[in-house]
Amino acid sequence: MEERITHVMRRNPETGCHEWVPVPTGKYKFTDEDRMMIVSEYVQGHVPASKIIEKYHLGSRQILFNWMDRFVNEKELVNLPENPIEDPMAKKNPDERIRELEAENKRLEKALELEKLRAKAYDTMINVAEETFNIPIRKKSGTKR
Repeated sequence: MEERITHVMRRNPETGCHEWVPVPTGKYKFTDEDRMMIVSEYVQGHVPASKIIEKYHLGSRQILFNWMDRFVNEKELVNLPENPIEDPMAKKNPDERIRELEAENKRLEKALELEKLRAKAYDTMINVAEETFNIPIRKKSGTKR
């Protein structure tokens, strides 16, 4: 039996850049980062779901759409502190503060990227619905109430 290989986008720890890495299918479990990259490719690339499924050897369309629902609509990524008035950073030394601020910055960048993906997914969904059902969904500017 021939082993099939697919490629996933991974961050190279040495360079910090993302690159395509060959991965044997059937023996690989996608990480959350892999899933986000696949969803991003689907939403931003205007690639049909069938091509994404074939490219990554996914079992069905539902897997891709479940990932979209999980990563595009993920609410728990943006957790605001319970009590924003207290500043726990004030009690830490400068090195700890820098590390925590960098981690927070990375988390916020990830949340921003996912929100952009969600907005793009909703926009694409509305465009497809308008084309498929031939009905205007978006409100036209200048219409009277």
